[in-house]
Amino acid sequence: MAQVTADGRKSRFDPHWRGLNMAVPVAMLVYAATAAVLCRATGHAADFRLDVYLGPFYVSYLLYGVIIGGALLVRRLLRRDGKHLLWFSRTWPVEEFAARLLSALPFLLMWPIFMSGFTSMKNLLNDTVPFTWDRALMTLGTLLHFGRPLWQWLAIDSPPVTLGLEFVYAFWGVLLVAVPFAVCLRHPACPKRARFLVSHVLVLVLLGNVAAGLFMSAGPFWLQFNGDHHNPYAALFDYLSRTDPDGSFSAVTYQHYLWLAHLHRTAWFGTGISAFPSVHVALAMLYVLFGWQFGRLARIASILFLIAIMIGSVHLGWHYALDGYAGMAGAAAIYFGVGWAQRRLSRAAPDSPLAARPIPA
Repeated sequence: MAQVTADGRKSRFDPHWRGLNMAVPVAMLVYAATAAVLCRATGHAADFRLDVYLGPFYVSYLLYGVIIGGALLVRRLLRRDGKHLLWFSRTWPVEEFAARLLSALPFLLMWPIFMSGFTSMKNLLNDTVPFTWDRALMTLGTLLHFGRPLWQWLAIDSPPVTLGLEFVYAFWGVLLVAVPFAVCLRHPACPKRARFLVSHVLVLVLLGNVAAGLFMSAGPFWLQFNGDHHNPYAALFDYLSRTDPDGSFSAVTYQHYLWLAHLHRTAWFGTGISAFPSVHVALAMLYVLFGWQFGRLARIASILFLIAIMIGSVHLGWHYALDGYAGMAGAAAIYFGVGWAQRRLSRAAPDSPLAARPIPA
């Protein structure tokens, strides 16, 4: 497939289906296969569902491709082909967009399969590891905030604000697909692309599975649904229930879904309960770190999103404050750790796609 260069010439496009650009998708596939084997070996084969995310993710890819391709056609008609577009230094011709999609194909095909493995590991942890850290995390968080849980300091008593936080928290699921899709469209040899994608996978594996298994906790809604007699979150859930009494769109509705899925050992979309560390907050932090390079607008938008996710995680009864703090710290450690590896590789193996050297976006 040919691509158009900056001076208008055509050259054969290299999709870079080798090195790290293939190693990461292969590792994702191996991780999903490992989850399947572990589920079967421990007698919990039903915890693994390969088909959970395939349809939603692939349909989303098609939608995003049509939207971006249409936008590129419009920009060509308006003769704005060479102009800056979002976090890309220039707008591509449609032919180059198709080439970028080809480069992204290995990662994008594996992404929903990897997510099935991630969810399966969460379900398996729920079935094999007891929730023993809730009380400690709640107590430590209360001590950290001068004897009161963070949700009491927030003191949000406004249904419109709560609904707004509900929407932002749900929109995180859209970004889970959209952000990796957009980053994959960067040049396949771009180290910033590799750094984000590797960090994204490691956040889910190391924080969402490994750390979650070591500090198994369910979050405040667990205390509520278990009828805990010493529940400092009872007033919060009373407020949340009154905010959306018909259960049409609320965190409490989805929490009931997770609770019932856990009771009935049902493995499906987004199931598996774990609170520490917060993957929602961790990925929002990753967006801040990655978006910092794209100027003031990206910085402001990503920081506001992080703040909303952090507040929402506590106010909506999903997490203790420490879950969010650990998520931010863990994501930062992973992102800067991958950056450190890039710098080392740039000296030891300059041709590595993870090496930190200037490459067009």
